[in-house]
Amino acid sequence: MVSGDRNRSPAPEAVKAAPVSADELCIRTWLHNRGENTRRAYERDVRDLLAFAGKSLNEIVLPDLQAWFDSMGNASDATRRRKLSAVKSLLSYGAGTGVLSHDAGSAFRIARGRDTLHERILTREQVIALIDGEEEPRKRALLNVLYRMGLRISEACALRWRDLTRRQQGAVASVFGKGNKTRPVQVPAKLFKELMALRVDSGPDAPVIPGHDGCSLSKDAAHRVVKRAARRAGLSSRVSAHWLRHAHASHALDNNAPAHVVCATLGHASLATTTRYSHVREGDGSAKYLD
Repeated sequence: MVSGDRNRSPAPEAVKAAPVSADELCIRTWLHNRGENTRRAYERDVRDLLAFAGKSLNEIVLPDLQAWFDSMGNASDATRRRKLSAVKSLLSYGAGTGVLSHDAGSAFRIARGRDTLHERILTREQVIALIDGEEEPRKRALLNVLYRMGLRISEACALRWRDLTRRQQGAVASVFGKGNKTRPVQVPAKLFKELMALRVDSGPDAPVIPGHDGCSLSKDAAHRVVKRAARRAGLSSRVSAHWLRHAHASHALDNNAPAHVVCATLGHASLATTTRYSHVREGDGSAKYLD
């Protein structure tokens, strides 16, 4: 041994990463940079197909997709369409990037279904009954945020005080929503006062709508608040937080709010989505303009 040399421990072997299958690579890259809720829902849809077919993505053929779609007979038409659209998007992406040898979903045509949006729009009286029936201030504030700001349930639960900027009349909320897009949403003065009265934690990262423990309100808890409020008001068991968002759009347009303003407030990607909430008022219609 040369003077000064010491016994050295052998260098640790590099930990080898587990090999990634073609399916996993395709799914991961397809989901990259999508919003958290979108990633979770899309991945669940894809895993559902793979479990049903018992094949890899590259082995999936059109009859597999058709059988999987038919097996969801108990699900709503909207759910079946959403799940199929997610899978078709993945298969198209995989074929386009060369990860998959073919696009099994390209030949699957989805017939346009009947638009049932009108069935999920509450009247103003129903919304008032739903909100006024809630006596607990924190839960009542949640219902008002969902309706008066038109937020998605995930957006309401994620709202922090740092996101609100006070104005002479109320405030403006910077809402980070679907598609990883940020949009300004007005907080009416009355609602802002209601939220300020609930504030206990003065920190900027404190939730605007806290849970019972002062921490962030979970989406499941928020969902239960809406369901219970709807039940007290004698409304359909189908009512969800998103119905309040629908009501916001419909009622604002009924009160002559410009469609582009409603579109920007709700964060719709297209004005066409917003105008779906426009409906014929009693006594109105193009026929009256013909004579």
